[in-house]
Amino acid sequence: MVNSWLMFAGIGMILVGALPILWWWRKKRTSLKYFIFGAAVWFVAILIKLLMDITLTPLLTNYLQSYGTLAIAVSLGFYVGLRTGLFESGFTYIAGVKTKLKHVTFDEAVAFGLGFGGIEAILLGLQSFLNILVFALMPTLLNQLPEGQQAVAQHQLNQSTWIVFAPIIERIATIVIHVFAAVLVFLSIHSFEKRYLVYSVGFKSLVDGIIPALTVYVGSSTLLSTYLMELPILGLGLVAAGGVLWVKDKWRNLDAKGNDSVE
Repeated sequence: MVNSWLMFAGIGMILVGALPILWWWRKKRTSLKYFIFGAAVWFVAILIKLLMDITLTPLLTNYLQSYGTLAIAVSLGFYVGLRTGLFESGFTYIAGVKTKLKHVTFDEAVAFGLGFGGIEAILLGLQSFLNILVFALMPTLLNQLPEGQQAVAQHQLNQSTWIVFAPIIERIATIVIHVFAAVLVFLSIHSFEKRYLVYSVGFKSLVDGIIPALTVYVGSSTLLSTYLMELPILGLGLVAAGGVLWVKDKWRNLDAKGNDSVE
């Protein structure tokens, strides 16, 4: 049996991705191209990460199996974290210095981050929604899965309704993190100071770097453990929210001093 209420997790994720974009666009009258630029850079970064997950990641994971869970958590943490930081913040920086994005205002940099994180939330939400919908409409499809996958699928499709809030909370925090990382990159370009780019890479590396350890030592097999896994992400999201305000203040001070990236 499929818990159809789980579809609201996907719906919530889609709304979390779309509503901030609409709100910022209407509030700041920011051109849609900045949201689209953010989404495009996300696609480039995620494509390379997916290719690595198909080729390199399984080899690394299999190699680390014989060294125990600690080695897996630490080594994969460095690998996953640095990969995310370098690709996502790195490609944002390249797009910034090689295009007219180098001239963005703070509000436009936020729009870029919302586009980057928003498209991720929308696609993940759509995937979640469709997965539940398909099995709810055609439950016999479960019987066609390999025996080893049936138990996993049945567990996921029959989880408590209360779990729907976990991915929504995660996406809210993650979008704020994406915005913070993006405005740090553009602050680096705006101020001609590479240290802000390093901060962006480091923060994103930290966010994704803790996921292997959380997966190994906390897991998501129960409702409680699922929400416990979200606590560090939520905490980093709160840090990122404060960070966005900090960058806004730095940006305002730079503009007041006449330090403009158009130079």
